[in-house]
Amino acid sequence: MMQRISNVRWMQLALVALIALAALLYAANMLFGTLNQDEGWYLYAALSSHQGQMPYRDFFFTQGPVLPVVYGWLVPLWSSFGVAGGRVLTAILGMIGGVLVTLLAMCAVARERRFTAALLAFAFIAANVYHSYFTVIPKTYALAAVLLLAGYLALVASARAGRVWLAVLAGLLLATAAGTRLSLGALLAVTGFWLLAQQKLLPMRWFWFGIGGAAGLALVYGPALVLAPEQWRFANSFHVGREGGGLLFIAGSIARCIRGYLPLWLFGVAVAVWQIWLSRDADMTGETKSAPRWPQLWLLSFAAVFAVHLLSPYPYDDYQVPVMPLLAAVVAVAAARMVALEKHGALVCVVATAALLAAVSSPINQDWFMIRQDRFWVVKRAPSDLAKLQQTGKWIRENSPADKPLLTQDTYLAVEAQRRVPAGFEMGPFGYFPALDDATAARLHVLNHAGLLRALRESDASMAAFSGYGLAIGAPSMKELSREDQQELWQTLAEQYDRIRVVPDFGQGATTLTIWSRRIAPPPLASNL
Repeated sequence: MMQRISNVRWMQLALVALIALAALLYAANMLFGTLNQDEGWYLYAALSSHQGQMPYRDFFFTQGPVLPVVYGWLVPLWSSFGVAGGRVLTAILGMIGGVLVTLLAMCAVARERRFTAALLAFAFIAANVYHSYFTVIPKTYALAAVLLLAGYLALVASARAGRVWLAVLAGLLLATAAGTRLSLGALLAVTGFWLLAQQKLLPMRWFWFGIGGAAGLALVYGPALVLAPEQWRFANSFHVGREGGGLLFIAGSIARCIRGYLPLWLFGVAVAVWQIWLSRDADMTGETKSAPRWPQLWLLSFAAVFAVHLLSPYPYDDYQVPVMPLLAAVVAVAAARMVALEKHGALVCVVATAALLAAVSSPINQDWFMIRQDRFWVVKRAPSDLAKLQQTGKWIRENSPADKPLLTQDTYLAVEAQRRVPAGFEMGPFGYFPALDDATAARLHVLNHAGLLRALRESDASMAAFSGYGLAIGAPSMKELSREDQQELWQTLAEQYDRIRVVPDFGQGATTLTIWSRRIAPPPLASNL
C-alpha cells in the first residue's frame, strides 16, 4: 500500500514539474525565440483576410487558406500587439495541442493507465523546447496540430458513442488541417483506407468520414478553385520549385528532427525493441480483439505525412511538427501498457527527467541569448529579436505617415510597424519571381524583375527597409540572385531613397537592416491591404 501511495505521489510531482516546464518553455520562446520570416507572411495574410481579401484571388500565399481566415477572425485580439500578439495566439493553440495529445493517448489504454499515458504524451510534446518554439512562432504548425488531433479524438468518440455525425466531424477537421497545410491531406487518405479495413468493427465509418472530408475540402478549397484556379495551382505548387535539397539534406532533416524530439525517439525505439524482440509472444495492445487499434492508425498517419515531407524538394525538419503528437501518443500508449502499474511513477519520472535534460541542452536555448561566437567571444542577443523588432517597428511608426506603405520584403517589420506593404510584397522574397513575364506576374499577384524595379522607383512608400534577405533571393528556386541583379536593385533603390538608419543583427539570421527615406515624391502606385 505504501508503495502504491509513493507511486502516486511521484506521478503527481512529475505532473507539477512537467506543467511548470511547459509553461516556462512557452513563455521563454514567446519572449526570446528567434524571429522567423514566416511570422510576418502569415500574420500579414491574416490582416489581409480581415480586410476582406482572399488568399490566391487577391494576394499570393503559399499555404492553405485556413490560417489567414482563422487568424483574420481574431485580428482584433492580437493585431494591436504586433508580432508578439501573433505569438501569444499561436502559443495558446500550441498549448491546446499539448492538452489534446494527452486526451488522445488516454483513449487507447485501460482506465488505470490513462494518467500515465497522458503524462508521457504531455512530456514528449508540451514539455519539449523544440515543439514549443515551433508552436509559438506564427506558422501553420500549432493550428494544424490542433485540428488533426481534434479530428482523431472525434473519430474515437464516434466509435465509442456510436454517433456517425462524429465521424463526419472527424473528416471535416482533418480536411481543415489539410487546408492549413496541404501535405496533411495524406491523413485523409490513410484514415479513410484504415476505416475501410476496419469495416467489421466500425461499420460505415469510412463512408461518413469520407463525407465529412469531402465537404471540408470543398469548403476550404472550393472558393479558391472557383474564383482563382490558376493562382491556387501556382501558389500550392510553389514548394515543388525549391532547389538545394538532396539525400544529404534529407538525412540532415531526419537527424535534426531526432535531436529536436530526442526523448520521444529514444523511448519510441526502446518500446519498439521491447515489443519486437523481447516480447514477441506478449499481447501489448491492451485492447480486446473487438476493439479498434487506434495507435495503429495514428502511427500509419504519422508515417505517411513524415514520408510526404521528406519527399519535398527541400524538406525542413520543422515540417514534421504538426504530426509529432501522433507519434507521441503511440509511444505513450505503448509505454503505459508494457510497464507494470507499480512502476508507473518511476517511468513517468524518468521521462520527465529526460524531457528536462533535453530542454536545457537544446541549441534553441542558446539562441535565446546568443547570436554567434566571434572567435573566443560570444556575441549576445541583447535585446532579444522580438524586442529589437518592436523597437524598430515603433521607430518606423513614429517617423512615417500612417497612410503610406512600408517598402520592405521583411513583412514582420510591416506588421510590427502597423503599415501595409506594396502589392506583391506580401510574401517577401517568396513573392519575387524574376523570370516571369509581366502579364503572368500580374495575374498571380507576384513581382517579376521589371515589376520589382518599378516598385522600387514608383512606390508611394515614404520609407523602405531591407535586411540581408531583401533584394537578394529569387523564387521559386530561392537561390541568391546574381551580384549584377542585386546591384541593379540596390542602385534603383538608392536613386529614390536615402539611407537614414542601420540596425545590425536584425531578425532572422541576424543580418543588417537598412532603413531608407524617400527623396522624391513618386506617382501613386496601388498597394495591398
